[in-house]
Amino acid sequence: MRPTGAATAGPRRGRVEPMIWSLGAAFAAVLPLVLPVPYHLSTAITALMFVALAVSFDLVVGRIGALSLCQPVFFGFGSYAAAILSTRHGWSFGPTLAVAALAAVGVALAIGVPSFRLSLHAFAIATLGFATIAVLLAKNWVGLTGGPLCTTGVPAMTLFGVELTSLAAQYYVVLGLAALTVGVAFGVSRSRLGLALTAVRDDPVLAAARGLSPTAFRLTAFGLSAALSATVGVFNAYFQSVVCPENLDMSYMTALLIMVFVGGRGSLRGVVSAALLFTVLPQLLHLAEEWRMVIYGLVLLGVVIAVPDGLERAFQAAGRLRRPPLPPPPPAPAPPATREKATR
Repeated sequence: MRPTGAATAGPRRGRVEPMIWSLGAAFAAVLPLVLPVPYHLSTAITALMFVALAVSFDLVVGRIGALSLCQPVFFGFGSYAAAILSTRHGWSFGPTLAVAALAAVGVALAIGVPSFRLSLHAFAIATLGFATIAVLLAKNWVGLTGGPLCTTGVPAMTLFGVELTSLAAQYYVVLGLAALTVGVAFGVSRSRLGLALTAVRDDPVLAAARGLSPTAFRLTAFGLSAALSATVGVFNAYFQSVVCPENLDMSYMTALLIMVFVGGRGSLRGVVSAALLFTVLPQLLHLAEEWRMVIYGLVLLGVVIAVPDGLERAFQAAGRLRRPPLPPPPPAPAPPATREKATR
């Protein structure tokens, strides 16, 4: 018997998304060959940085349902760690990356242990307070960070003894970091850790009754997100060759909030799509500088109105449109006729 359209729809749909990811990865791999213009490469590098930052931020917002407003702290921490270790101690990119990621986990624990004792609403305010403190430290601790004068003179990125000075080489480094972040997020979503995080997010009381510690799993996601964000900050320091207090600015937080909530919390494809859209779009709108913010605002407003639940809902709707119509259900069998009782 040949399978019906309904029976084959599932495997077909299951093959579409991996194919799209594969095509996107192939395009990203050959992008420096297709668009070797420095402006385009710089835009692509910035876009990949925000992809990694948005996906790591979604580990907190989407997976455990906690609105953290201190994500730029970890990004800025990685940038300052790279700048200080490279300019004052001569460290190369690889060791700096590892140390900054591990130290960022410690910073996340220092922030998360007291903050997660609060309600999730108070958690957002507490993390905002830590972000404000971090900005003040970056501006006023002149002996460490350089204050408003910034930390300058970050040397060229060196990996395995090779100096990576070209934009193409730096592009492939950040592409690897973005792929690592997406891979970690995908692995978490398909693992038992992801199931535990979902249980803690949806019903922490029931999760605790089942033996899952909500605080421990929230700290795990928070620390993992901090480590991934710090690695992007390390790359940013070598890429920009200067680190300023503006790296901890709330403008980064606003951009990440837009990307995660427009993409759809907990949706990997939605967050990646929104990060690419809202990073590349402002760069393209530089062609119309006078109308740049107006057009950007109209696009953002249109996305929010058209898909208020995020791009993930739009992807799901598009998937339903591609499905073949289900065959009508078979008619219900007629009830057996009841024999009339014999009369006398």
